[in-house]
Amino acid sequence: MISSIILTSYVAGQTENDCAPNDGSLTIVTQTQAPIEEDCAPADSPLRDRPDRFFKPVNSNFTLTPQLYTNFLPRDFTLAYSPFSPAGPAVLNQQAVRRLYEFSTPQPLDQAVDYTLAQGGLLVAAGQKPTLTRGHPLTLTAWLHITNACNLDCPYCYVRKSNEHMSEEIGLKAVEAVFRSAEKNGFKAVKLKYAGGEAALHFKLVQRLHRYAQHLAAKKGLDLRAVVLSNGTVWTAAMARWLVDSGVKLMISLDGVGAAHDAQRPDRGGRGSFARIEHTVDHILLPAGVRPDISITITGRNAFAAADAVAWGIERDLPFSLNFYRENLLSASYHDLKLEEQQIIEGMRRAYQVVEKYLPTRPFLGGLLDRVQAEAHTHTCGVGQSYMVFTHTGQVAQCQMHLGEGKPLNGAHDPLELVAHGSIPVISVDDKEGCRECAWRYRCAGGCPLETYRAAGRFDVQSPHCSIYRALFPEALKLEGLRLMRLEGYLS
Repeated sequence: MISSIILTSYVAGQTENDCAPNDGSLTIVTQTQAPIEEDCAPADSPLRDRPDRFFKPVNSNFTLTPQLYTNFLPRDFTLAYSPFSPAGPAVLNQQAVRRLYEFSTPQPLDQAVDYTLAQGGLLVAAGQKPTLTRGHPLTLTAWLHITNACNLDCPYCYVRKSNEHMSEEIGLKAVEAVFRSAEKNGFKAVKLKYAGGEAALHFKLVQRLHRYAQHLAAKKGLDLRAVVLSNGTVWTAAMARWLVDSGVKLMISLDGVGAAHDAQRPDRGGRGSFARIEHTVDHILLPAGVRPDISITITGRNAFAAADAVAWGIERDLPFSLNFYRENLLSASYHDLKLEEQQIIEGMRRAYQVVEKYLPTRPFLGGLLDRVQAEAHTHTCGVGQSYMVFTHTGQVAQCQMHLGEGKPLNGAHDPLELVAHGSIPVISVDDKEGCRECAWRYRCAGGCPLETYRAAGRFDVQSPHCSIYRALFPEALKLEGLRLMRLEGYLS
């Protein structure tokens, strides 16, 4: 008998069922890796299968999920995606597809492959609205704004540059406050983002704060993760060794190759920064064992240069993310930065062509489209739930783009509570006009709330970039399907 083959990027939480017969079906599963680093903090409360979904009476009927999306892949494989899958798409061979479509007529699950199709959200209980349950956030993420200072002069930056920086006393109090909130709210882990400005300009402070965070994590029994957000121009071999020894990640901004990057990220004297970044990565970071995540900001100025940045990252086996420019008060006068819809779609497609040509086996779906995540979520980011920002003066804010709206701690036992009800409301994508019935809603979650408010004057509506998401997310899904096929040897 020819086996059904299902490739999927998600296995966590699958439920074994003693009633499922062994019909020789082959299921190949691949775990996803940690999220790709970017400026924002993705929501850390992914949707999960209801615990009872597979413990129904034997004669319960299942049928095709609503809004089932399929696409053709090479070698007679098919990509299948459900909005109600907890994570990425599935890749099915002809036998698995044939069995899937037999559920156009509702019937019980009685083959081993049936349970895998149901676990992937492709089959749902007949007569019931498919639902997912929201998990409790596990990680509290905090942005520590180390300094306003930076040696670059990027036109889209929202930070008002100055020489002001966080003092050690304020930094230590901020770290204490983060762990206080984590403990009070039942988080299992803390993630710190050392940022600015250019945080590496005050590297000794970063080291001091991280040592203290390590001490508190060990004392309180919490996991600790950390990342330095950087422009990549000031790193030394000694700094790279510290990253390795301390287990701290590094994210570097790169908006093109050569002149394309330099036009968007010049230094304070107007000179380009690409050559310094490339030297840092090739001759300092990679030899030390540091593989930085690459953050690529897409603007109207560099839309067609993003493909070269993606190729540059893939050539070095570096994770990358494609993020949309956020207009702000300091950047609004640069009209050539604005996102023109068709231009962005065409530029992103060029980048996708590069991904398809080289097809990394490293998971990349979470970095292919601004704020889109592989796992299902109802909120774009952790604002008001699992994320907070500490300014260099020790105030706490909802978002790094709202540094000027920080609230004084004043000894608050739980700083997360201070930002839970700020100017950015916590709204589920299910409550956003224009999003409620969209097949992609649990992946983009309605886009950046600040960008939506800037464009519409409301938070409870779809993103101004909705058409971009609708055009590109199916193509991003296809790339994930091709990645799974290559990873398991079905593509060379």
